[in-house]
Amino acid sequence: MNEKVTLKIEKREKGVGMTNKQLRRAGYIPAVINSKGEDSISIKIKKDELIKNISKHGRNYLFTLDMDGEDDYAIMIKDIQYSPVRREVLHVDFQHVSLDTEIRINLAVRILGREAIEHKRLLIMQQLDEIPVRGLPQDIPESVEVDVTELELGDKVSVEDLVLPEGITAEIEGDALVLTIREPKMVEEEVEEGAEEVEVAAAEEKEEETESEE
Repeated sequence: MNEKVTLKIEKREKGVGMTNKQLRRAGYIPAVINSKGEDSISIKIKKDELIKNISKHGRNYLFTLDMDGEDDYAIMIKDIQYSPVRREVLHVDFQHVSLDTEIRINLAVRILGREAIEHKRLLIMQQLDEIPVRGLPQDIPESVEVDVTELELGDKVSVEDLVLPEGITAEIEGDALVLTIREPKMVEEEVEEGAEEVEVAAAEEKEEETESEE
């Protein structure tokens, strides 16, 4: 089970107090807690504390919320809204979870050993950036790691090759490709072929339009 990490938050009354913009200026992040079958709860959390814990534990960590001295809220981050240019956190949606109920969540694919592939002058063609998985909240890892250090040209990694923690299952077909190892030349040729196909299709479409006008 993950180490218990408590986030201190303060409840907000809807329509009362500072606006979201004012909260951010004061060093807080506006947020909500969503619970199944219940109304959402508006809260605020110190920006520094939130960023520190996300950086240390990841987005998929099971946190405990301390709200007004009560720390019985087991939550996970459901969504983070960022500003489009500066990529600053604007708002966070937390999801109240039960430790006895499985959840479905997308795990980021983290590739290890990129340097070894680059040293071989090969490329990693990644087909999946995330893997949907199901399991108990406390068993969900931060990410799925794929070590490509020993892979060679033409090698492939499928979902069924991934090592997931006990109790965690992938919610996608096992033969789905996660990544392949290719030569740069092969990738360039495929890109060129794709561009030619697009040009041919466009030319044929234009020709058909001309014939129909005649």
